Amino acid sequence: MTPRRAEIIAIGSELLEPWRLETNGSHLSRRLGEIGVPIRFRTIVGDDPADIMNAFRVALGRSELVVATGGLGPTVDDLTREAVAELLGLPLLDDPEVAAGIEERFRRRGYAMPPSNRRQAQVPRGATVLKNALGTAPGLFLRVGEQAIVLLPGVPSEMRRMFDEEALPLLGRADERYIYRILKIAGLTESEVDHRLTEVARQAGEVVWTILAAPGQVEIHLKERVTGGGAPVGIARLDAAAAAVLGPDLFGRDDDAMETVVGRLLVERRESLAIGESLTGGLIASRITGPPGASRYVAGGVVSYTDAAKTRVLGVRAETLQTHGAVSAETALEMATGARRLLGTNWGVSATGYAGPEAGDPQAPAGTVHLGIAGPNLATTRRLNVPGDRDVVRSRAAQSALDLLRRALLGAMS
Repeated sequence: MTPRRAEIIAIGSELLEPWRLETNGSHLSRRLGEIGVPIRFRTIVGDDPADIMNAFRVALGRSELVVATGGLGPTVDDLTREAVAELLGLPLLDDPEVAAGIEERFRRRGYAMPPSNRRQAQVPRGATVLKNALGTAPGLFLRVGEQAIVLLPGVPSEMRRMFDEEALPLLGRADERYIYRILKIAGLTESEVDHRLTEVARQAGEVVWTILAAPGQVEIHLKERVTGGGAPVGIARLDAAAAAVLGPDLFGRDDDAMETVVGRLLVERRESLAIGESLTGGLIASRITGPPGASRYVAGGVVSYTDAAKTRVLGVRAETLQTHGAVSAETALEMATGARRLLGTNWGVSATGYAGPEAGDPQAPAGTVHLGIAGPNLATTRRLNVPGDRDVVRSRAAQSALDLLRRALLGAMS
């Protein structure tokens, strides 16, 4: 089947409360768009059987494909399976193969399967079971005449893998499909990017062009409709034009993160990195060691939160701290140099500052950040004035430190 229109239902009372965001829909929208199935509606519904049944009833009245996430777990508030079966008038049948798979997963982890997990082995008659490689909740694929329902777990990692590997192969591909690309830009504000790319945006034509501010970066989202096996020529043209205007400010595309880009550059150069942090408290080290294989280029890091730690571990001179203070370009540079020297690396990066809410002094209010870079034939600093709360300041400082290192590796320091 090739649905002409699809709908997403996110199930879970927690998604209606302030402490949990619904994020699965973004992945589903993109993956369905890539096979030519546009999303027309997205609904969030709580864990009430009547509400769940009504949401599916409405969705089946207007969409050929309904994809739902959540409510497939073993607890009393996981009711998606039961609600859909009742709506369609299908009995729930115990599937011994599914039950054995869930039991084996618990056994491999050294636990006995709780009795409540047996609910996850109940399958509506005629449904196709979608295997869960990462968890205990199997998914379900049901045909309803010319329509289809896909039930997926709500855990994002489980949902993404199950949909991509198990559900997508059961769906057809339309002749028209959508191609997406995200251009990621660092070191510029949203308005600066908009101004610099004004002429490029005017050439978008049929390509949908959207500019968005994201934490520590600006993104250009591109969407192009292509026919058959055609290439996204419009996206390729706009990408090349934007890259020519932005130069090193354009740091990545699609799934690229700043830390993966920096890691690739270090691997290509066969160089290593040490980190000296103060206000970021290990965030830079956490980011740069996130990608697999980071041990090839990261030697280690030091969180030197006090002046004494800066002096004793990183070798920041007492005179520097007395004369310029802990939050200064001079201290940031000595932290980067000290981390590099301590761990014997090619590069050292550092961050010191006032994350707030308290200010350091009138010349260094909350949000003042100094970054340091020390490397082969390079020693430089950068000052930032970051608006926002403590978490925003720390996050932006870590992103900016990695970006400064990226530019140094590219030889593109301005």
